Amino acid sequence: MKFSLSLPLLKDFSSPDPFRETFDLARIAEESGFDTVTIGHHHFMPGNLSDPLTFLAAVAARTSTVRVGTGIFQLPIHNPVRVAEQVATIDQISGGRVTLGVGMGWWPLEYDVHGSNFKERGARMEEALTIMRLVWQNENTAFEGRFHSFPELTVHPRPLQSPNPPLWVAGVAPPAVDRAARLGDSWICGPVQSLAAALRCLDSYRPACAALNKPADWVLRRYAWVGESDEQVRNEVLPVYVDGLMVHWRESAEEKEEKELFARIDAGEDITAEDIAADRLLWGDPERVIGQIRDYEAATQCDHVHTAFGAGLPADTGQASLGDFEDIAAMIRLFGREVIPAFER
Repeated sequence: MKFSLSLPLLKDFSSPDPFRETFDLARIAEESGFDTVTIGHHHFMPGNLSDPLTFLAAVAARTSTVRVGTGIFQLPIHNPVRVAEQVATIDQISGGRVTLGVGMGWWPLEYDVHGSNFKERGARMEEALTIMRLVWQNENTAFEGRFHSFPELTVHPRPLQSPNPPLWVAGVAPPAVDRAARLGDSWICGPVQSLAAALRCLDSYRPACAALNKPADWVLRRYAWVGESDEQVRNEVLPVYVDGLMVHWRESAEEKEEKELFARIDAGEDITAEDIAADRLLWGDPERVIGQIRDYEAATQCDHVHTAFGAGLPADTGQASLGDFEDIAAMIRLFGREVIPAFER
């Protein structure tokens, strides 16, 4: 079982090293046994990074073994040749440790300002993934497409990983899952998707990968809060955390389970934080969290769990996560000390 971690964006612009705490968390995750650390991507939101690739280069330079990646980068907004150059540069800086996780986002403004088109996001993602694999795997290559065209060229630097840095592709709509099978190296199950939604996607993803004679690798993302005291997490943290998460979930809800949940809440039904978190969050003390991961493993055969401690809150404020540096550092260390070893074979 692999475990990955979403880095929160902790910043202090009065400091000469404004992102020091996030960089320190990456090093702590490396020391604690995490396989990959990722950072998110949104424009025009103070709680998110508009340029996660530059940030990843800094993380890569401050670490030595942990993989660095995006979770997720909104690829259809940007020029894929430029992104391919940036990621190949990080691959060289990191010694072959970069992964690009991509998705489409949900905010049309981000597309409009950058000269893209939200209504064309699926087709743009398709073409962008095709281009990136092409220019990473080949030299002296040309492309003629609907959105991008270029004459024969070679992208430099060349990526260190062969045949290319891994591409994780997010999305739960059937075309997105099919795209992940055809053009990705792993499918990402989003952190707000229920277990039922994940299983439904896997029912199409796995046969699609089998038809292409490729492994059906995938990553299960979950928001998380782990603490020494199960009661403290249940009574003091979970209700506050779930309330904050619901704001973001309303913005990005795609699946019928999420829409039905909000309809029940809006109709006045009393749904507890534990009920909402039941098959969406990892929460509690290490023993409870180990049991939750075992349940996911039994139901889905997952072998890569991506945790996001305190993440998922609205990004229109300065910090899109719950907890300060000390809270999150303590969770990373506790998870590495007591949860990860339970899944080592």
